[in-house]
Amino acid sequence: MKRNVFGILTTLTLALSISIPLSAQTIAKATVPFDFTVGQTQMPAGTYEISPLSHSAFVIRGNKTAKSDLSLFNSEEPKRGDSTAKLVFHKYGNRYYFSQVFRGYGGVMQLPTSKLEEEVRIAGGSVPQTTVIAAK
Repeated sequence: MKRNVFGILTTLTLALSISIPLSAQTIAKATVPFDFTVGQTQMPAGTYEISPLSHSAFVIRGNKTAKSDLSLFNSEEPKRGDSTAKLVFHKYGNRYYFSQVFRGYGGVMQLPTSKLEEEVRIAGGSVPQTTVIAAK
């Protein structure tokens, strides 16, 4: 039992020591003027900061709300010629779904399509509109 507790505490300490320095870095900050969905979490309009947790996960936190969400992403190469940081959303009707973080020359963090977004897309049979918000 003691060995198991020690192993768990060691693993937890290691995980925190790796994630704290990464989470302290904000890779994008933007004011989103509409409610949106990240994965399965509904987020209200407001100012959000995006910080990495690992090479394939980030956390999005509202500055004035208690809302946050942990999301996995796929890295993509940046497009040439555009160095502007931005958040990209898919819009179906009046619903917005967070799709990607474009970090300029730092690459693109592409979120997988959530089940909620996929259901809305199939039910509506439409192609999403793309909405872009400038980030700092």
